[in-house]
Amino acid sequence: MHANRAEEIMKSLNIIGVQYRNNYVWIEDIDKERNTAHVTYLEKRNTIHVDIDQLEETGPVTRVH
Repeated sequence: MHANRAEEIMKSLNIIGVQYRNNYVWIEDIDKERNTAHVTYLEKRNTIHVDIDQLEETGPVTRVH
């Protein structure tokens, strides 16, 4: 994923699925200079810093469990 798209997803009013290593995450913050994102695993609730390139957009989320 590119930094600009990650920022669009983070600011979107819609819920857009994003995965990191096959786990869904929520983008908390982006550092464009370092090309990193601060993300929270949805299931585990722990927060980590990752390379934005390793994030994968899965599309709009229509239902939240």
